[in-house]
Amino acid sequence: MWTIHVIASVGLALALPNPYKEDAVQCPIIFDGRVLHNYSSDTFDSDILSPYSTQYVKGENLTWSQIILMPRIAASRFDKRNIHRPLEVTINDLSVFRSGQGLQLGFRRAGLLLKNDKNAAGADAADQGVVTFHWSVRQDLNRPLNLSHEYMNVWHERSDYNGNQFTFTGGVVLPVDGGTGIDTPEERNTWKIQDSKNEFLYQTFIQNETWQNFAVQLDYMKK
Repeated sequence: MWTIHVIASVGLALALPNPYKEDAVQCPIIFDGRVLHNYSSDTFDSDILSPYSTQYVKGENLTWSQIILMPRIAASRFDKRNIHRPLEVTINDLSVFRSGQGLQLGFRRAGLLLKNDKNAAGADAADQGVVTFHWSVRQDLNRPLNLSHEYMNVWHERSDYNGNQFTFTGGVVLPVDGGTGIDTPEERNTWKIQDSKNEFLYQTFIQNETWQNFAVQLDYMKK
């Protein structure tokens, strides 16, 4: 399952390279979460227009138009000028979602799920061959993150819901998620990429007034 959970503006595309045919298109987009320039926050409440699921995963009794903002800022690297625009996802104490019979009170969530993604393992092209996930993030300094907390911003979830194939986090990562939970300036102020075992593969300092661009490649043919 491909879920995006961002507390920053984002432009997103998922590409599938084909290493076997030299004359084939090398990087076709198979899922595209970029937002058209004429979209408003209300678009994300529409099952027809929104590129994301209108149901998953958000605070109980909230609509996506109450969560998503459309900031007036420069386009990200993956946005085409005058065609796409960044989006911003907000999160607060109303971002408590229901799982089964109970509310998940231990954390807050506003996670955008591409609506054409399938949950079953290998059910779509995002879970086959070699795929590359691309995204861009930028902090909103008017509503900055409290980086003494952990933020799971982007992840690719396993179909059994028992872990992620990769995770993009920021802030102080809890021990249960592979971190130390120790609040140091370096821990607080870095973006981090983790593998399926929650081991850290890469980290870089958060830059507050610019876009930062990331990509993760998964090779399902290597076990």
